[in-house]
Amino acid sequence: MGARKNILKGFLFMLGYAGFTIIVPYLTFSYIRDLTIAGIDLGLTQEGYRTIIFWVVAFGLLISGFAFFTYSSPKQSIRKGVFALIQIIVNCMYLWSYKFSGATTVNFEIIAYNGFVSINLQQLILVYMGIYFLTIAIKIYDLVDFTINRDKIRKMRRED
Repeated sequence: MGARKNILKGFLFMLGYAGFTIIVPYLTFSYIRDLTIAGIDLGLTQEGYRTIIFWVVAFGLLISGFAFFTYSSPKQSIRKGVFALIQIIVNCMYLWSYKFSGATTVNFEIIAYNGFVSINLQQLILVYMGIYFLTIAIKIYDLVDFTINRDKIRKMRRED
């Protein structure tokens, strides 16, 4: 793949990651702030709402930036392996920011009935962190493989 195609590919993946790591969570938290279900008004009672949004956007920007560098790198290059590993680690930090910012326990106040509803998503986040741990192991293996087989990969590129 040529350099321009790689850069275009990196840019498109960066936009995709920005959409899923910044825009979707921001719109979700903005939407559920004042939610009406079956005629009952629910209000988000998260005290650290602004802190949650700050960390989600901050790590989302990092993930999007690393996605550009990961997907604009040539196939089976050491650079691609390094950026993919860093991107996965930043993804873990992104999930960690959800877990420890209070976003995994969402509390809604039922305005009309003077009560509340609590949704705990901590187990879901822990499952994702476990999946990312396995992905880190795979990326480390890929990086070692790219480093060891560097000469073979270069020969194959020249032949193509």
